Amino acid sequence: MTPEDRNVRDRQWYIAERWQEYEGERRANLLRIIAIGSFYIVHLLNYHGLRIGVLRLADGGDVSREFHVQVTLLAVAWTMLAVGTLLCLRQRIFPRWLKLFSTGADIVLLTAVLYVSNGPQSPLVLGYPLIIVLATLRLSLPLVRFATVGSMLAYVCLLGCAKWPQTFGWGDVDLSVPRYEQLIVLLALALTGIILGQVVRRVRHLAEEFAGRAGATGEHEG
Repeated sequence: MTPEDRNVRDRQWYIAERWQEYEGERRANLLRIIAIGSFYIVHLLNYHGLRIGVLRLADGGDVSREFHVQVTLLAVAWTMLAVGTLLCLRQRIFPRWLKLFSTGADIVLLTAVLYVSNGPQSPLVLGYPLIIVLATLRLSLPLVRFATVGSMLAYVCLLGCAKWPQTFGWGDVDLSVPRYEQLIVLLALALTGIILGQVVRRVRHLAEEFAGRAGATGEHEG
């Protein structure tokens, strides 16, 4: 392959990558909105004490009004992020840093929700792998790495808050988790990022192999 052919191939890949990043950002933003709405509905059902047969989330009053207001404000802020991203995409405003900003905001807002709830004990810790999955939709390996490392650092920050609860406004409540659980969560986040990073690599290799085979077939037929 000549340097000119290589430059043409790299340029074509860059254009295709940018289009896929745009489409991936659009789909990730839609899923972000669905996720926010879904989890907030569960919170509302829990706050109002849903009781339908065996489905019993909580008794009314088990969730404080203060916590409800905090979660609502964070949900509104998260929704505004999604709306802002949607407006940018509709106006074809798509700088390369937008996916980093939206992913970083996802990590920060999820960590804030965890902070006002049960910290590292909250089941919403499972939201960190979802953020890494959303990053994969953009088919950007650096973004997957950013989401993985950012999620791991955010979880470590929560663990630090749980270790010194009085310093961070949690009072005498013990929200710490066993050390083995901490390691399992961190390992799961790291492996999630590594596996999904390999998926992004394989997609590129597949595209390059297909382009090479298509080009060879065209030359043969010509």
